[in-house]
Amino acid sequence: MFKVKRRLLILTIVILVGLISYFLIQNIGEKSIEVDGARKYQRIDGFGGSGAYYEWLLKNLREPYRTEVADLLFSDLGICIYRLRAWTKIESINDDDDPNRFNWEAYDFTVDQDQVWNAIEAMKRGVTKFMASVWSPPAWMKSNLRETDDGYLLPEMYEEYAEWISAYILGYKKHHGIDIGWIGIQNEPDYTATWETCVYTPEQLRDLIKVVGKKFEREGITAKIVIPETSGIQKALRYIEVVMSDPDAARYVDVFAIHLYDIPFTNPDEGVSWLKAIASYCTRYGKPLWMTEYSYLDFPYAGTYEEALYTVQHIHNTLVYGNASAYLVWELFWYRETGLISISRAGDHYNVTPKYYAVKQFFKFISPGSIRIDAKSIDSQLLVSAYLDEKNNDITIVVINRGKSDITTKIILKNITSISLFKQYRTSRTEYCKYIGDVVAKDMTLELTFPSESITTLTTRQQ
Repeated sequence: MFKVKRRLLILTIVILVGLISYFLIQNIGEKSIEVDGARKYQRIDGFGGSGAYYEWLLKNLREPYRTEVADLLFSDLGICIYRLRAWTKIESINDDDDPNRFNWEAYDFTVDQDQVWNAIEAMKRGVTKFMASVWSPPAWMKSNLRETDDGYLLPEMYEEYAEWISAYILGYKKHHGIDIGWIGIQNEPDYTATWETCVYTPEQLRDLIKVVGKKFEREGITAKIVIPETSGIQKALRYIEVVMSDPDAARYVDVFAIHLYDIPFTNPDEGVSWLKAIASYCTRYGKPLWMTEYSYLDFPYAGTYEEALYTVQHIHNTLVYGNASAYLVWELFWYRETGLISISRAGDHYNVTPKYYAVKQFFKFISPGSIRIDAKSIDSQLLVSAYLDEKNNDITIVVINRGKSDITTKIILKNITSISLFKQYRTSRTEYCKYIGDVVAKDMTLELTFPSESITTLTTRQQ
């Protein structure tokens, strides 16, 4: 009798487990992605990139290619931020010995023709935000008297630095019509290289910020100060702690910025914990986060679809786990295939890489000013993020299927103004930000198939 009861109990447990598993699977299948408009995160300032030392490539490209590439980058891609290198040659020698007085006759604003040309072409096509980062101060301000190969800014030159960077901002507005709205005090202050660099300890950067901030106040300069732009996230935390612990420095800081070079390019998820850490710092100090430079710097995947797929995973993680308000690629264009567009040194042809179309799935459709809203997927191969343009009540959802199999699922829309029609765009190995067609939401639910290794954007925004 006991054995019979035991067998019945075991059978009952097996049946219950089976039923529970069945209903869980059914529920998962119906709600594998959920977008909730009531849960809001960071505001998006925009997307962009830089010419990455090779601005002359675009400027010297033969027509009609030059116009075609400028249109692709500055109009069709959807960027609104262009990053410049603060130009040292405007003051190759000290304008005078008084950092409190601009000797304007000693400055030369004709020496940065390639960057200026690119910035003006970007403005013509609707780019509205310009950031400049300092790679090195002028050589005469540094310990090694060179802009390259390490060296640090001499403490007695902090006032001269503040004068130079102020003159740069004021001069580019006056002579070129370029309004530098954000200024990176130093690009990668933790890194030494053979190109233009300048190293700072967190304490040195803190002290310089106080000098620059006061100069901006005196001159009425409204450019936002961006720090620390370290080469990776981990070192950024220490710089932020030191600077923000000093109220006299902290009051001048507007934006936290990072690069991602301490995250393996082919393993984006390895950086999730650090992205969460920097997001907590942004919350603590009430500052937005910009990711101002990252790129694949090797050759095996350069120009391939694999590079494109890894890139968008980094963008997703930075926006979702880092709560970043801006994402800037390093190479909008380049002579190698690691740019969004590669341009020949001879200026006779160009090639649009898969990465261009992949990042366009974010850049083109997420409008500046949008708020990231909650989006969750229970499938680890489906990365999903969503954005609400509160001005127009438009919704944009970006779904990355990084897996090797197609996935059919439903997207449940919660706490969102009633909408019925989404436009669908997709990038895959054979599609290039292609308009797939419209998809109708029934009872605030979308049912879709996401092809393997694809990026899909669903948007109510009119293009």
